[in-house]
Amino acid sequence: MSYLEFAEIYDSLMTDIPYDHWVDFIKRKIGSNKNILEIACGTGNITRLLADDNYKITAFDLSEEMLVKAYEKLRKYSNVSILNMNMLDFKIDKSFDAAICCCDGINYLLNGEGVLELFSRVYSHLSHDGIFIFDYSTIHKFQNQLGRHTIVAEEDDIFMVWENLYDDEDHTCEMTLNFFVIDSNGLYRRIEEFQKQKSYGCDSICSMLKQVGFSSVEVFDGYCDEAYNLNSDRAVFVCKRRTE
Repeated sequence: MSYLEFAEIYDSLMTDIPYDHWVDFIKRKIGSNKNILEIACGTGNITRLLADDNYKITAFDLSEEMLVKAYEKLRKYSNVSILNMNMLDFKIDKSFDAAICCCDGINYLLNGEGVLELFSRVYSHLSHDGIFIFDYSTIHKFQNQLGRHTIVAEEDDIFMVWENLYDDEDHTCEMTLNFFVIDSNGLYRRIEEFQKQKSYGCDSICSMLKQVGFSSVEVFDGYCDEAYNLNSDRAVFVCKRRTE
């Protein structure tokens, strides 16, 4: 499958994500810090909302196809820069007031070494009092919502069959997604996508954050002010860089 095809339908599949609510949470936590690094920006939905509120954003993603869609939304904004980079080896010659990584970006890192490398790179790109906000889908979600379940859904002329294969030993989930998209001729076109994600224990993530230097780590139950708990489906971390 061409990843371009998946990028074309990505936004239709994400209509249930309350981006406005997520961005309100992010803005409350970063306050007046206006210079933001966005990691794994996808098609730029969060980027656009922040740009509308006059934040200056440097956004990057590994997928050129996703960035094509992001550019279509963001090209009118003079306060947005878009880059094609990998979260494991990015290097930008400037520091940022805040960094964000939303929509399960961490789950695509399939080993702890990769997570630690990302945290270290983020830390080195933040100003002395910088803030790092990110989320990931929890082990609880993997076990109870994904598991070995098959999900069938329909949204905006897209019929989806989503098959999950969860490994309880290493907390990885292999996902096979088949999309049937109706074309202008009334016939369905099939798009197949395979993804693999991994989840981590909250204590393990906190330990890695402190290992690279973050001095304050708060963990929330999704993008709200309630504390993370063992039944949370999405953990959101708000981390402050150690003042030097």
